Amino acid sequence: MKESEKKKSLVDQLMNEPTVHFFMIAVVVFIVYAVSNLNRGDVIELDQREIDARVLMQEMVAGQPLTSEQREFIAASYVEEQILVKEAVELGLDNDARIHDMLAQKMRHVLSGDIIQPTPAELEGFYNSNSEFYRVPATVSVDELILDTRNEIPSEIQTLINQGVSSKEILSIAPGTSAPLSNANHLDLSNIFAPELADAVFQSQGNEWVGPFSSNRGQHFLKITERSEERIPQMTEIVDRVRLDWIAQEEEIRLQQEVNKLWDRYEIIINDDGSAKH
Repeated sequence: MKESEKKKSLVDQLMNEPTVHFFMIAVVVFIVYAVSNLNRGDVIELDQREIDARVLMQEMVAGQPLTSEQREFIAASYVEEQILVKEAVELGLDNDARIHDMLAQKMRHVLSGDIIQPTPAELEGFYNSNSEFYRVPATVSVDELILDTRNEIPSEIQTLINQGVSSKEILSIAPGTSAPLSNANHLDLSNIFAPELADAVFQSQGNEWVGPFSSNRGQHFLKITERSEERIPQMTEIVDRVRLDWIAQEEEIRLQQEVNKLWDRYEIIINDDGSAKH
């Protein structure tokens, strides 16, 4: 498709949207609004950089430069947004709990906007103080044997299972499937199967089938092929995670310090049944 055809297609898509017609009306309303209020002195000052940023964002999404019509559409949308915001504020519509919550969250992001990085000593100290947080539970990798029956298992097959022979050998004479399950902890096995089976697997010696666990697929048996004990990773293994955790904690501390400064600027009065509390 040619470049001109792509642009025309994008314009056609925009012009066929009902919201486009609404925004076109909004532009006309804005012009009438501005003319009719010249004597009122209502002025909305707009920043061209904000419009340019929105155009750039749309160009990144579209993967191509926008046409003049598309740019005008984005500019008109921004103008309408500012008009509606101004009118909403004048009507007191911003006095809403949900709006207050969004503004408060936005302000928290503003107050904690600085990008900070720990020194090696700070990172090491944080890791040492919070090492238990990074403890990794014991895990097992298992071979899962699924026999395609919910009836009593034939004695010949049961003997092979009791002997701990490979799933390949068992499946050579019994219908079913097998699949590996890697690095599963106790909670993983409990969620997939049942806590009782998870207990039995982690208590097994590794060269034995544990089960059965019945499901609509048949009867499941698990045998450990690899085991990893519970441990705390060295910081070098998880340095990126530790750094992000340090930054999150430090940002929260600094944010609270900035919020506390704002508290000191205000006198808080809470009215309750006609009385005021300070």
